[in-house]
Amino acid sequence: MAIAVSAVLRQAFAILLFMLRALLYDWLVAVVRLVLVLWARLVTALRRGRLADRIGRADPGRCVRVSDPAYKRPDPLIYDQYYLMALGLGVTWDNPDIVLFEGGVPVSSSDIKPDTDYEISARIWNGSTEAPVVGLPVSFSYLSFGVGTVSHHIGGATVDLGVKGGPSCPATATRAWRSPATPGHYCIQVEFSWPDDLNPANNLGQENLRVVPVNSPATYTFALRNDTDRTQNYRFEVDGYAIPDLVPCEQVGDPSRRDGGVRYMLALQARHRREAFPVPRGWSVGFIPAEPTLRPGEETAVAVEVTPPDSFHGRQPINVHAFNASGLAGGVTVYVERG
Repeated sequence: MAIAVSAVLRQAFAILLFMLRALLYDWLVAVVRLVLVLWARLVTALRRGRLADRIGRADPGRCVRVSDPAYKRPDPLIYDQYYLMALGLGVTWDNPDIVLFEGGVPVSSSDIKPDTDYEISARIWNGSTEAPVVGLPVSFSYLSFGVGTVSHHIGGATVDLGVKGGPSCPATATRAWRSPATPGHYCIQVEFSWPDDLNPANNLGQENLRVVPVNSPATYTFALRNDTDRTQNYRFEVDGYAIPDLVPCEQVGDPSRRDGGVRYMLALQARHRREAFPVPRGWSVGFIPAEPTLRPGEETAVAVEVTPPDSFHGRQPINVHAFNASGLAGGVTVYVERG
């Protein structure tokens, strides 16, 4: 009996030693072999230059940019006067992408009545032919007629924007608005943002319009406010720009072709450059004060006097742009009319 127990104990001890050897020795040997294999592969990669090439292309920052061709970025946009002016192009503050409706009928923002229900409609475009936008938040606000005046939030809307050339581009964002009870002229702003926007500089559209009849001369005022944190000197520039009529594509080239695309862009730039739309000959525009200086948050009324020649009849846009040391501060468009 004692011999049988001793044999069992020896067998159990042998099994225990085998398990300890497997856990310690064999595991350690496997790790060493794995390290040797990885080292050999690393040396081979260094000799062939592949690893050095990958290191040279590595992003030094903490965030890794996705550059896979399958990854596309959208470009939601609206008629943005600040962006277009920065490109040297003429602009109108009568925004073609912002329309005001009263009872379903489009009305001029120059004729806003106090304490009245309106609907604001904004067209949102996409500059990308490959990346749509789902759930784009759009913000609506209004300001007093002028430059740099205080913004009052109206509300928001959400639109799904398709790719350029698709059936869901442009998308239309709408918002109900009850105008202020105080009579006056008001500016409408439409703004949006998207986290992965290819060009976030073209996301603010402004409708800042007034119609003034000629009464020898045509006169009006607008508010100028310094919305910066330091004292600013302001100057004014005027032009007669209006969005020109469309021309047939064959006259400006095919933008889808490499050579035609360059010609198309150059022709487009030439047709809309500010220098091509001066104030008409024989017209004069004066400002009082001509070059105001405002402290931060200070506001003043600027009187404008537009004098056309006696022979003028019809409707002429006059765009007023205000500048300070930081660049374009804003602007207004006035249509001067005489029957």
